[in-house]
Amino acid sequence: MENGLPALLIAAILMLSTVLMARGGFLGADAIGQSLRTSQTSYAQQNRTELAVTSASTDATGANVTITVRNDGQTPVADFSMMDVVVQYFGVGGARYDKWLPYTAGPLASDTWTTGTFTNDLFEPGILNTGESVEILIRVNPVVAPATTNLAVIGTEKGVTVQTYFPGPP
Repeated sequence: MENGLPALLIAAILMLSTVLMARGGFLGADAIGQSLRTSQTSYAQQNRTELAVTSASTDATGANVTITVRNDGQTPVADFSMMDVVVQYFGVGGARYDKWLPYTAGPLASDTWTTGTFTNDLFEPGILNTGESVEILIRVNPVVAPATTNLAVIGTEKGVTVQTYFPGPP
């Protein structure tokens, strides 16, 4: 009896620690499983997103660049504020500028971009669905130099990018 009570206490502690360790392992495995499911969903959406640039131009002032992007994929692009626009261009005097431009929902200011006209926007207005096009309106400062070839990279919130060259003003 003298050894029975300590043995029973030790057995209870071992059983409790085994249960707690198993529970921690199960919770960890569940968290990893949920993370993998989220990753697979994100990866699948990224694979189904495909953008194509149909035109790119610069106005006569060199301050405004218009790039038309068409959604050729199956995933709609909805949150334009989460998209990235990066431009690399040459200004007057040959200076090169590399800029990330923030999205603006209001009036277009210097070194910002916004969405313009949607084409074929029949379903879910304001969301770039399959087969629809949108104008990306960019305003830069200093202005783009004439007779230059410049680069724009557009990235969606899913991580899909498309790049295009745009000319300097005529």
